[in-house]
Amino acid sequence: MDEKKRLTRSEINRYAFYGFGSSVAVMVPLSYLTIFMTENLLMSAALMGSTLLIARTIDFIVGLIAGGFVEKSTMKWGKYISWIKILKWPALIGIFLYFFDTTFLPMAGRVVISILAYCMLNCSMNFLATAQYGILAVMAGPSMEDRNILAVRNAQMMAAATIITSAVTIPAINLLTPFVGQSNGYCIVATAFGLIYIIGCNIVCKVAKPYDHPQTKEMLVGVHGVTVSDMVRSVLTNGQLLTVVLSYSIFYIGIYISSGVMAYYFMYVLGNYLLMTVAMTATTVFALLASVIGPKIGAKLGKKNAMVVGLMVYAIGSLLITFLCRTNLIVYIVLGCINSLGMYIFSGFGVNYMLDAGEYGLYKTGKDNRAVAMSMMNVPMKIGMAFGGAIAGYGLAFIGFTTGMQVTESFITNFMWLLGGVPALFYAAAALLMLFAYRISDEDAARYAMLNAKKLMEPSANSLPEEVDFPDGAPA
Repeated sequence: MDEKKRLTRSEINRYAFYGFGSSVAVMVPLSYLTIFMTENLLMSAALMGSTLLIARTIDFIVGLIAGGFVEKSTMKWGKYISWIKILKWPALIGIFLYFFDTTFLPMAGRVVISILAYCMLNCSMNFLATAQYGILAVMAGPSMEDRNILAVRNAQMMAAATIITSAVTIPAINLLTPFVGQSNGYCIVATAFGLIYIIGCNIVCKVAKPYDHPQTKEMLVGVHGVTVSDMVRSVLTNGQLLTVVLSYSIFYIGIYISSGVMAYYFMYVLGNYLLMTVAMTATTVFALLASVIGPKIGAKLGKKNAMVVGLMVYAIGSLLITFLCRTNLIVYIVLGCINSLGMYIFSGFGVNYMLDAGEYGLYKTGKDNRAVAMSMMNVPMKIGMAFGGAIAGYGLAFIGFTTGMQVTESFITNFMWLLGGVPALFYAAAALLMLFAYRISDEDAARYAMLNAKKLMEPSANSLPEEVDFPDGAPA
């Protein structure tokens, strides 16, 4: 296959607009769900944590099997496009139900609807994210340049989406509240953002159509279906994939602890919920700049070092939030910007960490589980959501949070540790794991992709390429 760059600017931008739409769609659920559940649905912090833990456990299980279903699909629109065409609608309905006012129901009913909404959106996103990563792979082929360009442009578009939603969400809700009530304001704004995602789905389906061809049942004859046990074996027998999955999982646990309690920082510690708009807009505007600068730094460092450095920057910034931001919004914004730069140093590479590990696994064993590796990109986020969200909810309950409470100095001190200090420990742990356990260089990854592509064009070949140097020293 030709390794020269072959994607046009239009194709790259249209692919990335899907990332814009998906980021817009999930921004309100990610940022405001926990406080909506306690402040609007009147759940206790512990009940909120338990509800999300149940929903996210279901979501995690679905995430484990999503890659296998996508890989074996034979739907008429294309291997990956078909999933986007079908599941964009359940995702939109889930967004609507996320913020549907269920206070007319008993508490058990509110819990059930919350779990249903969460599963409709996030279980759909398991398949949708796998499809997006698959489209990246088929559009770019083995070209590392095109893979990186698609991933970086996608990250930049997501950063732009975050700026818009950060600036608009709370003012829009406040504008609607006098007319429809706050709960309905959340619902209307979230659903409107979800409609932008539908547009993104339609655009990416069109741009991917020349690359994503339907599979027939005949094409799958003799092809072993990917099962959960296959996924477990793929991770456990591929030390590099296991390292990436664990490192990302630990990172996301920290992320979802912090994001799960962030809204409470503005409402209860600073005493002004609208300041959340100011802070999020400022940090996300900088994030757009960081999404341009960060990948350039990351490219010079290489994927491994980029992730190690980025995570350590995030850890230091979060630890400083614990001590310096009790009453100072400006310092919080500055540290948030520093954290953003740290994240974009490595996040621009996106799914390429998983792809590199998948190419390594194919090169090592001869078994093509790259689709499984790509589907694993979503699993760490699910693990982070489940455990990080639970820690956030139970952590709030542990430090004595109740809806409408009068805050004390003791509560603020404990809360700041929950917001900054505890997540910092997870970021540092993820960085150290990547530093000492991940051994695929960028040069190795490019070589694996090229030789794997050549080998797959020769189905009669029964042996692996010679002179294999494996990062972990494992035999072929």
